[in-house]
Amino acid sequence: MLTCPHCGYEICIRKLPHQGLFKSHRICPKCEGSFTPDTDTKYRQAVLILILIISLVITLLLYFEGTRWLIAAIFSYAIFGIILYWGNKRMYLVPYLNDRDKN
Repeated sequence: MLTCPHCGYEICIRKLPHQGLFKSHRICPKCEGSFTPDTDTKYRQAVLILILIISLVITLLLYFEGTRWLIAAIFSYAIFGIILYWGNKRMYLVPYLNDRDKN
């Protein structure tokens, strides 16, 4: 379970309200400290987006060119699922520093 980096409170990310469309931090309901996922998690998310784009292209090829792309499509979605599961297990939360905190 993820914990707040400020107070150690157990956090369920799905139940926390998001701070807005272009903000990547959340706020702890107990201590009201801001936190965000670690940098490695953000890189893993970028890799997942790339894999999803490749999977989409392979799926479109499967649709338009027939079943010869079936194995590649299954393989790409299996890789996506494995990386998603592995990445979620390695995620941890770090304190969020905005521009006001850096000065």
